[in-house]
Amino acid sequence: MQRLFQPSSERLAGQALYEAAIRQARQPALYADLSAPDTTEGRFELYTLHVVLVLHRLKGLGGQAGRISQALFDAYIRALDDALREMGVGDLSVGKKMRKLGEAFYGRAKAYDAALDALPDRAGLTAVIGRTVGDHAG
Repeated sequence: MQRLFQPSSERLAGQALYEAAIRQARQPALYADLSAPDTTEGRFELYTLHVVLVLHRLKGLGGQAGRISQALFDAYIRALDDALREMGVGDLSVGKKMRKLGEAFYGRAKAYDAALDALPDRAGLTAVIGRTVGDHAG
């Protein structure tokens, strides 16, 4: 019975990966190096970039990696929802805002995946980072 209420090893791993990605995305040097604004939008872009990098690394590993990827994504979505609520977004508006953020995430994930698949050519990745992170400068 106690096992029913314990999180799975995949959920724990996904949460740990999310926390590690966010710690990395919060590094002040990263904001300076990318000229990323320390704003809600700038943080969203850098958090998304880091989560997508981890998801990309797990992609195609199969089995447990797929379940960990889902747990990582779920942790990311829960954190976005929590952040909106902490910013005072009302219950009736959270769904609409989450939909917009979800669409933004999937668009960026698709662009980042294509750029990462093209490595070692870095031009695509540089361009995507410039469009996403750089779009919010100023």
